[in-house]
Amino acid sequence: MKTLNANTENNKITTNQLFDMLVNVTKSTIVAVEYITDDTRSKQVKGLKQVQKQVKISNLYLNHKYENKVRNLTGNSEFEAHELKGKTRISSTIIQSDKSLENLLDGKILNSESVKLINFFHNGNVITESEAVSLDLWAGAYYKPTEKTTSGRGSVAIEDDFKMITLGLSKIIKIKFQGIEYSIED
Repeated sequence: MKTLNANTENNKITTNQLFDMLVNVTKSTIVAVEYITDDTRSKQVKGLKQVQKQVKISNLYLNHKYENKVRNLTGNSEFEAHELKGKTRISSTIIQSDKSLENLLDGKILNSESVKLINFFHNGNVITESEAVSLDLWAGAYYKPTEKTTSGRGSVAIEDDFKMITLGLSKIIKIKFQGIEYSIED
């Protein structure tokens, strides 16, 4: 594995260094990540989502194959995952978007794990959820959320369910990997 030359001041690394750090990880690994991304429930104006959110995931599991996880949780050895659509697998931890060519971290979140919403943003400023409502920034999906099915196309029990996430490396602002916390700055 490549040696990571982090800026010793607060362990600052670039997105490219983050890619190099994660691309060859092949063992089951737990990382903590903090990221900022568009909130999918917000309205779009001139192609831009109006609300972003900052999220912290305490335990994101890398190298947990979706198909194997569903098979183990359901006892269905016949289960087959659908092919990735619009994405190409680069390694067991990194996927690339075919459209944007952005590198994405492939992780799983167990139901019991902490996913914490830290802040909402509009035009770069922190806002509350109720302020987003009063500013009419939410789309219909916010008011009428779709019913979610569990993993394995609904075959995993609710208590055993997990979430899959493909998180753009460019959206990650902090990551704790092998006990060391890094800030990502480009």
